[in-house]
This record gives sequence, C-alpha cells and structure tokens, in this order.
Amino acid sequence: MALISRINHRLKNPKANIAASDNSLGFVDAFSIGIGGIVGGGIFATIGLAIVESRGATYLSFLIGGVVALLTAYSYLRLSVTYPSRGGTVKFINQAFGEGVFTGSLNVLVMSYVVLLAVYAYAFATYTAATFFPKAEYELWHRVLTCAIMIVLAFVNFIGPNIAEKSEGFFNVSKLLILLAFVVMGLFAGNLSFERLGSDDWVPAPAIIATGMLVFISYEGFELIANVSDQVRNKERNLSYAYFGSVITAMVFYMFIIVVVIGNLSFEAITASRDYALSAAAQVFIGKTGFILLSVGAILATASAINAGLFGASKLPRMLTSEGEAPERYEIKIWGRYPVGLVVITILVLIIANFLDLHALAAAASSGFIITFLMVNIANARLAKETGSRSWICILGALVCFADLAILLIQIGRDPAHRYELWFIGALIVFPFLYQLVFNAYKHFYMKKL
Repeated sequence: MALISRINHRLKNPKANIAASDNSLGFVDAFSIGIGGIVGGGIFATIGLAIVESRGATYLSFLIGGVVALLTAYSYLRLSVTYPSRGGTVKFINQAFGEGVFTGSLNVLVMSYVVLLAVYAYAFATYTAATFFPKAEYELWHRVLTCAIMIVLAFVNFIGPNIAEKSEGFFNVSKLLILLAFVVMGLFAGNLSFERLGSDDWVPAPAIIATGMLVFISYEGFELIANVSDQVRNKERNLSYAYFGSVITAMVFYMFIIVVVIGNLSFEAITASRDYALSAAAQVFIGKTGFILLSVGAILATASAINAGLFGASKLPRMLTSEGEAPERYEIKIWGRYPVGLVVITILVLIIANFLDLHALAAAASSGFIITFLMVNIANARLAKETGSRSWICILGALVCFADLAILLIQIGRDPAHRYELWFIGALIVFPFLYQLVFNAYKHFYMKKL
C-alpha cells in the first residue's frame, strides 16, 4: 500500500515527479505494478471461456498470448526508456505520429478500457451471484450486481479517490495469495489427471491462436508500467526486468492455473461452470470452502480491477484533451475532481455490460488492446533510431498482432453463434477513428473562425 501511495502522490504532483525523476521507483516497484496489472480480474473472468474454446490446448493459447505480450513489451521498454512519461501509450503514439486521424487509435484504447471494465463488472456479478444468491434468482442478481459495483466504485473514485488508491495494495496482495493457494493446493491436494492436456483433446491451430487472442486481456496490464516510467531509476535495467519479468511470471502462473483447472474438472464440467471455472475447480479438491474462497478472490480481484481501471481510464480523456485530441469539457473541475470522464466511462460500461455476454466482451476488449499494441509496435518501428531499437523486432511484433487479430476475427465470423460480435468489434475500431475525424474537422473549423 505504501508503494501505491507513493506512485499516486507522484502522479498528482508533477513537480515532485520532476524532482524525484529517475530515482523514486526501483525494479520491485515497477515489477509489482506490472504483475498486479496482468494477473487479476482477467484470469478469473476468462479461464473457463478459454478452456471451452481450446480444450486441452488452452496452455498453448495462453503461451501464444504471452509471446504477443513479450514482443510488444520490447517496444514499450524502448519507448519508455527514451520517452519516460506519465502519458504512457498516449505519449508514445503521439510521439511517433503527432496529432491527426491516425491517432484515433488512442480513442480505441479508451474504448478498450471501457469494455475491459465491463468484463470485470460481468465477472464480479457472476462470482458473487453464483456464490451468495439463489440459483433461481441468478439472472436478476447478476444485472443488479453488475450495475451496483460500477456505480459504487465510480462514486468512491469521485468522492474519495485516496480511499480507492490505498485499498489497491490490499486487493492485489489478497488476489495473488488466493491464486497461489489455489495452485499449490490444486497440485498437491487435488487428484490431478493430465490426460485431458494431451493432443487428443486439442482443437485446430487457428482456434488455438484465436483463443489466445480472445483472452488477451489476461496479459494487457503490463502496459501500466509505462505510466510510471519517468519515476523509475536505472531505467534500462529496471524497466527491462519489470516488463519482461512480469509477463514471463504471468505466463508461468497461468500454466499452473490451467493444469489445476483441467486436471480437476472434465470439459463438460468446465463448460457448465465456464463463467466461474476457478471456483468450480477449487470445490473439487477443497470442497464448498474452496468454492467460496476462490469466489472471494475473484470478487476482490475484479473489484480491484474496476477500481484501478476507473481511476486510470477516467484520466485518459484528460490526457487526450491535453494533447488536443478530445473536447475541453473533460477538463471541467468539480470539488477538485474531474468527473466528466468518470461519468461518461461509467455510463458506457453499464450499457455494454448489460447487453453483451462474456465472449463478446472479451473478444471486443482483446481486439481493442491488440490494435493498440499493433500501433505501439509500429510507433517504435517508426522511432527505432531514436529509441535504439532493433526494427525487425518491432515489425515482427506488429505483424504478429495483425495476423493474430485477423485469425480471431475470421474464427468469430465462422461461428454463427458469435458472428454478431463482429459488428460490435467493428464499431469499437471504426467509431473512434470517425470521432477523431469529426473532432479534428470541428477543431480546425473553430480555429479558423478565431
């Protein structure tokens, strides 16, 4: 919690940032931000979905997602070392391309966080309703809880952001300890069967890749390190270890989680409980107490992710405003707060979370982050001389992002049950660029009149 307080103090005091630049955060601090951002609400929400889609090859899907994250982490590392800034992704893309419609990809990032928050709200409601409310009333309570958690945490972020910030340390430690206990007990107390991990239960290669991209939200959190890169001392060394170390650690952690879930539950049981698969697996080797324990972990993890996501995502519109890429209304100040971005994002999350299922939410959020990471890889390739990067790694990262996204979209299009998701994903991609086009036209017209 002390770390979170220090970081947020720096973020809210630019002069302190300048004074403390290069010597306030070390490797452990940066690594903690990365691993805390990666391992959390995403794995609780998507592990069952991934296993339903990839079956015995689920660990390959997560490995593919990890490789994409590692390639992109290289671009984030080089850009963070060269352009350390609280702006993170926003700063990097603007540095490479400047203002214009092309940077509408930054609005894709905002919308990706909106959909990601919807995933977390959906998962929070799922684990809570499945654990503490009657099965017959599940649908009702799921909707109520989805709305309630967003409204409550938005209110907390507005009236008492310090409370929200200080609680993050507790939430992060709790979720990691619960997941660690799940892995250890599942490996040694459970009656593991490795038979379902064999190639006989693998799905075709395109489906394996598509699943890796479907649950890519389980890896995107490493990019949060970029937002504190200006405060990390010995940047070349510490940021390198933090970026790559957090992704690799998450990959290893996910492999153990997958082994425990598939080793203790049949595919039929996982399908029946896909939205709360971790709790269902824990019940096999710990009993009802295990189900409740993992549900509590999921509730803490998703609430923490929503809390942190609202805190960060509500600031993105202000960052875009400072770059001249969003309306000045996001700078409206009330009681020392900037509520417009918070209110807009909360309303969008409530709408999306109540009209789409988990598969659609995960596909849309992951697509948005893959596009953003594609842009970051292109940005680093464009700035390779300035950042001292090996161009082929950035280009490879961009090509892998593009190819994997294309495979995901093709696989979705082939499935009649999910084909409608392409419309939502298309809107997530197209509307931000159209918005940027209209906003830029309005801005230039307004400036001419002045």
